[in-house]
Amino acid sequence: MFNRIKRFTYNFPTPFQLTGMNEICAAGDYEITTEDEQIGDFIVPAYRRISTTIYIPPPLGSPGIGQIIEINPEQLMVPVLKSSS
Repeated sequence: MFNRIKRFTYNFPTPFQLTGMNEICAAGDYEITTEDEQIGDFIVPAYRRISTTIYIPPPLGSPGIGQIIEINPEQLMVPVLKSSS
């Protein structure tokens, strides 16, 4: 069996802070990576999420490579719901 990795860009319309983050991040586009492991048999493939991470780049003008933080994927909808009310 193998793990499936997906990367996508998620737009936060407002500043946000997710569980596991020490600071509030600016609104904008962020790279999200999900990793799923295959479960079951090979006839009907099924997957289970094992991790979701977000890449936080370093502040503009600062050296460094940024941070990768594991997050709860359900929290991705919270900033969107708050901004639409």
